[in-house]
Amino acid sequence: MITLDFTQSRCPIPLVQTKLHLKRTQRGDKFRLILSDPGSLSDVPKLLKKLGHEIVLQQSKDDNVHHYIISVNG
Repeated sequence: MITLDFTQSRCPIPLVQTKLHLKRTQRGDKFRLILSDPGSLSDVPKLLKKLGHEIVLQQSKDDNVHHYIISVNG
């Protein structure tokens, strides 16, 4: 499973890079997404849901790092 770790990036970089990654995926693919920027924590999940992708798992760590498993439905 591919991991996109954006803990060192601020919005809009995680949003743009996630969109680019989705263009290279196929239906049924899964990937891990790691975010920490407050703007990204809001914008990226909204984008994924808007595009019809499923957030299979969401975990928050004590250090404000959020882990997601995404299932591609597009």
